[in-house]
Amino acid sequence: MAKLPSPYFILTIALAAVILTIIFTAKTEERCDTVKMVLTSVQVKSEGRNYIGFDLNKQNLTFGTLSPGSISRRVVTSEYNKDATTYVWTEGNFSSWVAVSPRKFETFPNISQEVVFTVLVPLNAKAGEYNGKVVFCYQDKE
Repeated sequence: MAKLPSPYFILTIALAAVILTIIFTAKTEERCDTVKMVLTSVQVKSEGRNYIGFDLNKQNLTFGTLSPGSISRRVVTSEYNKDATTYVWTEGNFSSWVAVSPRKFETFPNISQEVVFTVLVPLNAKAGEYNGKVVFCYQDKE
C-alpha cells in the first residue's frame, strides 16, 4: 500500500507556492520615470453556454465576455523612446487572474516589445464585470 504524504509536507508545498507567487507578482519598489496605464476589463457570464472572449477594443485591454474556467490571451506592444528597464503589472478586482509575460524587460528606442496578458477566469467566479488597469513603469537608464 502506498504511503500518503504528510500533511506537513503538503502545507510546506502550499506555503512555498504562495511565497513564490508573491515574489513573482510583486510590483517594483523602484521609482518610475514614466508611467503608462491601460484600462482592462473582463465580463463573466455563466448562463449555461460558453463564452469565448471576443472583443475588438483597440483603446483598452479588454478580454471580452468569458465563462468561468475560460482562458483568454491578449498581446500588447510596448514602445518607449529611451533606454529603460520596464516593469509591467496589473491592478484591480481581477488582477490575480491575469498572468503577464514578461513582467520585466529592457526597452530601447525604436524597438517594440510584445507583452502577453493571459486571463484565467476561476471556476467559482461570479457573473459580472471586472475592471482594472495595466501599469507600465519605465525606469530610464542614466
